[in-house]
Amino acid sequence: MNYRVFSVFLLFYFTFVLLISCGKTVEKESAKEADCVTEESGVAIIEFIEDFVDLGTISHGEVVSYTFSFSNRGNAALVIKDLIPDCGCTDVQLSKKVITPGEKVTLEVIFNSRGWHGSQYKSVSIISNATTPTRSVTIKVNVV
Repeated sequence: MNYRVFSVFLLFYFTFVLLISCGKTVEKESAKEADCVTEESGVAIIEFIEDFVDLGTISHGEVVSYTFSFSNRGNAALVIKDLIPDCGCTDVQLSKKVITPGEKVTLEVIFNSRGWHGSQYKSVSIISNATTPTRSVTIKVNVV
C-alpha cells in the first residue's frame, strides 16, 4: 500500500515540476523575443490587400491558383519564417522572404482539386516576425 501511495505522490510531483518548468521556458522565450524587437528599434507590420478570395466553380481535377499581395507597413524588415498550407493539395510560392519597409510582394496559392468535391476552403498560414506573427490567406472553390 505504501508503495502505491509513494508512486502516486511521485507522479503528481513530476507533473507539477513539468508544469512549472514549462511556464518558465515560455517566459524566457517571450523575454528574448521582446529584446529582439527593441534591439531592432522598429517593428514589421504585414498588411494584405485581401486575405480571402472565392474562385467560383471548377471541374474535378482542375488546378487553380490565386496570387495574394501583401506589404510591410512597418519600419523594420519583415521576415517570412514559414508558410504552412493546410492540405497536401495546396502549394505555395512566395516571391521574396525578406521584405523591406514599404515593399510589396506576392504569395501564390495553388490548389489541385483532384480527389476533392463540393465547396472547399484552403488556407495557408504565414509565420513571420510581424506584430501579428501568424496570418493566413484562404481560397474558396466549388469542385464539380
